[in-house]
Amino acid sequence: MVGIMDPALPQVYLEQLFGGSYVKDPLSINAVIKNFVLTYSSAPFLYNYNNPPDMSLLIPQDQYAIGTVFFWIGYGEMAIFALLFGLLSFRRSPEKRTFHLLTTAYLTISALAYYCMARQQGSVALYDTVVVTSRNPQYRVFYYARYVDWFFTCPLIITLLCLLVSSARSLWLGLVFSNMLMIGTGMLGALSTTGTRWGWFAFAMVAWIPTWYSLLKPLRKYARDKSPAVEKTYTVLMILTLVSWIVYPVIWVIGDATHVISVNAEIVIYTITDAFSKCFFAFILLFSTAAIEDASFRDPERMKMSQPYSASTIYQGVLETKA
Repeated sequence: MVGIMDPALPQVYLEQLFGGSYVKDPLSINAVIKNFVLTYSSAPFLYNYNNPPDMSLLIPQDQYAIGTVFFWIGYGEMAIFALLFGLLSFRRSPEKRTFHLLTTAYLTISALAYYCMARQQGSVALYDTVVVTSRNPQYRVFYYARYVDWFFTCPLIITLLCLLVSSARSLWLGLVFSNMLMIGTGMLGALSTTGTRWGWFAFAMVAWIPTWYSLLKPLRKYARDKSPAVEKTYTVLMILTLVSWIVYPVIWVIGDATHVISVNAEIVIYTITDAFSKCFFAFILLFSTAAIEDASFRDPERMKMSQPYSASTIYQGVLETKA
C-alpha cells in the first residue's frame, strides 16, 4: 500500500478524475478506482514517485480542438438560421407564420444544445468497456444534450411535414410518439456500458419503422392529393429526411456502441448531418412559397363546412388562403 498511501497521489488522482464539468458515472468511477487500487496495492513497487503513471488515461476521451470548433460551428449555423427565419416570419401574416415559427423553434433548441456541448456541458463520462486494458482504464464522453435536442426537434420536423401535407391528426400523433420513443431508447442504449445497449438499439429501430413507412406511403399520398407544389416540396424533404436519419443510427453503431470512431470524429459527422437534416431542411421548406400557400388551404369536406367545394369559394378566401 506504499504507493496508495502517498498523500499527493490521491489528491492528483481525484483532481484528474473529478475535474471539469462532467457528470461522472458512479459505476465508471468505482471501476477505475478499484482497478487502480488493485494494481498499485498488490504491486506497490510498480509505482515510481519520480515517474508516476499517466493520469491522463483517467480523463475522459473527449473532443479535441477540431471537435470544439465543430460544436461552435453547429451552434453558429443553428443560431443564424433561427434568427433569419424568425425575422422572416414577421413578413408573413399571423395566420401563416406556423411553418416559420416551428422551424425557428427547433433551430433554437438545437442552437442551445450545441452551445451546451461547446461549453463542455450536457455530457457524462462512461467507463469504456469496449476499448480498455486492465492496466489503463479509460473513459469515453457521451453527450446526452444531443439526445435532449433530438427528443424535441425530431417531433417538430415530423409536425412540419404533417402540416405541409395536411395529414390526419391521428397519424401525426402516432409519428410524434414513435419518434420520442426512438430517441429515448437510443439514448438509453448509448448510456449502457454492457450488451444491453443492443437491446435498446433494437427497440429504437422498431420505433423508427412507423416513421420510415409513413414518410414513404401515407404522407406521400397526402402530398400527392394536396397539390403539385406540395408534392414536389414534400418529395425533396422526404428524401433529405430519410437519408440523414439513416446516417444517425450508423453513427450510433460505429460511435457510441462500438467506438470504431473517436469522439472527435463522431462530433464532426453529427454536426454535418444536423446541418442537412435541420438547416437545409428549413431552407427548402420555407422558400417553397407555393407549397406553403397550398398547405395553408384546408379541405372544406374535412372541415365540414356548409359552402360547396368550388373554385369560387377558394378564390373568395373562405379558408383564408389570402392574408
